[in-house]
Amino acid sequence: MWSRLVRHASSKLAVAGATASLGGAAFASCYSAPQRTNPAWKQEMHDGKMKIGCAINTSSPLVTEMCASLGYDFLLIDQQHSAIDPEKLRTLIMAAHAAGAKTIVRVGGAYDRIGIQQALDLGSDGILIPCSNTAADVANAVSCAKYPVRGPGSVGGTRSVYVNLRPQLPGGFPALFDYVENRGNAETIIAAQIETKSAYENVDEICAVPGLDIAFIGPGDLCTDSGLVNKYGLPGCFMSEEFATMQKKIAAACKKHGVIAGFWNDNVTDKASMGFRFMVVDGDIHSMQAALSSSLKDKREKIAAAGC
Repeated sequence: MWSRLVRHASSKLAVAGATASLGGAAFASCYSAPQRTNPAWKQEMHDGKMKIGCAINTSSPLVTEMCASLGYDFLLIDQQHSAIDPEKLRTLIMAAHAAGAKTIVRVGGAYDRIGIQQALDLGSDGILIPCSNTAADVANAVSCAKYPVRGPGSVGGTRSVYVNLRPQLPGGFPALFDYVENRGNAETIIAAQIETKSAYENVDEICAVPGLDIAFIGPGDLCTDSGLVNKYGLPGCFMSEEFATMQKKIAAACKKHGVIAGFWNDNVTDKASMGFRFMVVDGDIHSMQAALSSSLKDKREKIAAAGC
């Protein structure tokens, strides 16, 4: 684990500029924010490479660091459904970045201006917008995330400028101006969750919103709001023809508008063939519960077999 952390930290240090020597080791003096690689990271998905992630609901920096160090491409830090305040969010983002994973924060919704701006100002690579129903909802969220300077989403952008932004550390006005004017919008990843019947019906218009990078299927809520859970139950709704049709329509809308198709689903082979490239495949609490339950069951069976 430590060797991977050291390799990641080393890769993030620019070699340019003066160096200082301490105990025979050279340290680069130039800081390079993790968000600098986000445009290339998004392009890899456009080029066909799948990125897989793990959801973080424990609110634990230790668990966040462990999940990141295992090699997930990104962590979905779920502020919508977890006890994560802004200071805790800061530590989770730092833990993920230190261990080599990008972060996407699921905020409170399309009109959660404070949550959106705090997630990005605290250093998250991007945000996931839940509970959106229309293109206007998504456009509002994009405006909160983009500075009104240049690039997709900047027209109508309303993100406020604050001095101590983590993506442009170390601080100072020259770095701030460079971040806002030249880098911030391009380095911010915006994903919208397609999880309501209205969002599904408006998916073509949603995918056309300037500045949107990813349209992400939330299968449970989408099936519930569309009546499929009531009709087929769980997990039967996920195997229904209606849901298969919905997935194809969403993937097609993404392809039409040059948006990355995303899914909360671990069937990477099936979803890859449909064009999905941004996948949440695990969750910290669920995975720990499953592993511990399996281990406990195995031990109980061995104890019983031994007559103890």
